[in-house]
Amino acid sequence: METNSRTISRTACAALTTALLLTAAQPAAAQSGWVLSHQKISSTQGGFTGVLDNNDRFGISATALGDLDGDGVGDLAVGSWYDDDGGLDRGALWILFLNTDGTVKSHRKISDTEGGFTGILSDEDYFGFSLASLGDLDGDGVGDLAVGAFHDNDGGTNTGAVWILFLNTDGTVRSHQKISSTKGGFTGILNTGVLFGISVGSLGDLDGDGVGDLAVGAAWDDDGGSLRGAVWVLFLNTNGTVRSHQKISSTAGGGPPLRNFDNFGNSVISLGDHDGDGVGDLAVGAYVDDDGGMSRGAVWILFLNPDGTVKSHQKISDTQGGFTGTLSNRDWFGTSLGSLGDLDGDGVGDLAVGAIEILAAAPNPGAIWVLFLNADGTVKSHQKISSNESGGPPLNNGDAFGSTAASLGDLDGDGVVDLAVGAALDDDGGFDRGAMWVLFLDGVGGCVRDPEWQCDGDVDGDGQVNPVDSGLVQAAFGSTEEGDICQYDVDCDGQINPVDAGLVQALFGTCTAPREVCP
Repeated sequence: METNSRTISRTACAALTTALLLTAAQPAAAQSGWVLSHQKISSTQGGFTGVLDNNDRFGISATALGDLDGDGVGDLAVGSWYDDDGGLDRGALWILFLNTDGTVKSHRKISDTEGGFTGILSDEDYFGFSLASLGDLDGDGVGDLAVGAFHDNDGGTNTGAVWILFLNTDGTVRSHQKISSTKGGFTGILNTGVLFGISVGSLGDLDGDGVGDLAVGAAWDDDGGSLRGAVWVLFLNTNGTVRSHQKISSTAGGGPPLRNFDNFGNSVISLGDHDGDGVGDLAVGAYVDDDGGMSRGAVWILFLNPDGTVKSHQKISDTQGGFTGTLSNRDWFGTSLGSLGDLDGDGVGDLAVGAIEILAAAPNPGAIWVLFLNADGTVKSHQKISSNESGGPPLNNGDAFGSTAASLGDLDGDGVVDLAVGAALDDDGGFDRGAMWVLFLDGVGGCVRDPEWQCDGDVDGDGQVNPVDSGLVQAAFGSTEEGDICQYDVDCDGQINPVDAGLVQALFGTCTAPREVCP
């Protein structure tokens, strides 16, 4: 394979990794997961000038887009599922072009009437309830987006749908593809009311065909019993249609044991290759799970096979998985999920879990739990972020802080991942208009700096980590690099595979000099 001067030897990589592990042992790691500072984005704060109406519920979902507009700073998509453009509660999403301090430089709205979207929405479709970045699915050099509309009526009332949006760099929609029980080549059986699309999560290229894949939740699926829930793994084509699929439920795909009304699949997020077997893994929320008490919630860690079936699983709840945080009835732990990369520098990925707490006996503002994981999916330790707790922002009861959680990569350039958290019932400017909080986190940082490189994940050396870079890595799957180098082989393990593409996707918008080596 052709290479360039932007390489690093495996010997140097190993030495730097050793240095990183020594650094991780220092006392600074004790503060990992705390909030160093925060920035609010709402009708009245953060430079956002978009018009939000009462009950729009901006912040119900969010996903990082990488550097969509090419200004060197990561951007963010945010859902507003009760937006009334075109009709009652049809839904919308906002593309926020960010500054490094978390404020909004500019924005673009996508709805039934704006942003170049020509798909047909109906009243109460709830378009924008879930969002997931797909990287550059169609290979045009611009990131693409999956959008859930879980009340879509294709095939039956509230059966649900997912829209694949192929974007332009200004945030408008160039084209789209709908996936539902009647469209997009999807042949799975969806019964009426299963809420397909209530969650969406990119899986990277799970099956190794060079095209990104997608997990979609259907939280009211009845496999095995009432409202137990399910997740569909969709193996995509570059045009956004479905090539094949695999269902995961209590009766399909090796799914975990579930109980009635668990609502498994209400949230999903890729964990990358968490157990080191070369295959991506998945975290799934079951926010109405009753472990320890009514609707306290749970998260399932699913270790996947390349065909989308489950190899093994680990539950995290009030009574399982080593989690020692205090949950109360109706906390809805697992409302949202966000991947944090390796926040504490122990070599294992970590996880943000939302618990919005709005129906608890004593309503609270909501919270994010930062879970420092072991490689087997159990919890090593945790940190709770809430109103003025662990540096959390000032919140009001009923804000639904934790409605969504999305990694922003390293927005401010301090070497530590930052987090966007939704508070969909925040009242800035009016009733339930919603808000987003950008949290600048404390942590070890992923890597040791190497001045010979500009930044991690910048495969083509253009000073940006974006979908072009992940596309180059995907195109190199199965190849080997000449000599003692690590360019496309981002994790320096001797293989160019979906793990490397996933690492690049997690770094979208994070390009800072000097480069961080061996994530």
